Amino acid sequence: MVTYQFYLNDGSGETELIGILPERRKHRKRITRESILKWGQLAAGTYVDPKKIRFVEIDAQNEL
Repeated sequence: MVTYQFYLNDGSGETELIGILPERRKHRKRITRESILKWGQLAAGTYVDPKKIRFVEIDAQNEL
């Protein structure tokens, strides 16, 4: 299972975890960087600059 961890860069070099999203879409063509970041923006809120959000893709099956 693939999950995405979303982080917010506060400008001082520190990052803060703002959310984790498990990928549920079956069609790989629908998964784009923009669609992933859109969820991150929803989790962070409208007051956050989208350029300060980054994500890390984690393959949970390889983590076990």
